[in-house]
Amino acid sequence: MRKRCRKGPTTPSRATAAAPIPRASRAAAWLVRLASVCAGRRLNESAKIESALDEFDRFDELRREIAALPDTAPYATWAKWFLSTDPARSIAPGFTITATEAEKLAQEMAAAVPAPKP
Repeated sequence: MRKRCRKGPTTPSRATAAAPIPRASRAAAWLVRLASVCAGRRLNESAKIESALDEFDRFDELRREIAALPDTAPYATWAKWFLSTDPARSIAPGFTITATEAEKLAQEMAAAVPAPKP
């Protein structure tokens, strides 16, 4: 005789509060603020999601704060790249090729590949 296994719910039936994050592993405050601006939402002190639209008014302040970070700060290179308005910025942090150069290279590579025979 086989026993039947009763499977319980796979997802919690109610929302639970976010567990506290140890201070040593917390993200830099500017990174959390940047993510909040981009998402338009943030967690409040009660671990409930609320609007972060007021952060948009302080975007320039956040941009200046990030620009002042040393290059050795965690994620600083990424943040500076992300907020750059330079049309000649690289395609990603750590790369030297620009979007224009990447597009040109893709066109050259596509032209170098012979068309398939019918």
